[in-house]
Amino acid sequence: MSTGSAVPPSYWARVAVRELSWDGTAATAGVHRSRPLGVRLAARLAEAAADLLTDPAIGRLKRCEADDCVMLFVPAHPRRRWCSAGRCGNRMRVAR
Repeated sequence: MSTGSAVPPSYWARVAVRELSWDGTAATAGVHRSRPLGVRLAARLAEAAADLLTDPAIGRLKRCEADDCVMLFVPAHPRRRWCSAGRCGNRMRVAR
């Protein structure tokens, strides 16, 4: 993420902080975000994109087969053809 000249690098380091918690029996890690909603949303989207692009499942990424859909998805089943059975899948089946 580009920091730009108006935003100091320390700002981006504070966008998300991973915190450890102890409940008496186990340690858990959580992410604490105390920035404005727009910054938190941008950080979460960037994290999700980085997770997707570094996941081995990226090789299974498919384009939805509906003519008017631009969605991409990672199919849970190898024969899945649409991003959503309820949205595109249903429309394509009705059109058939």
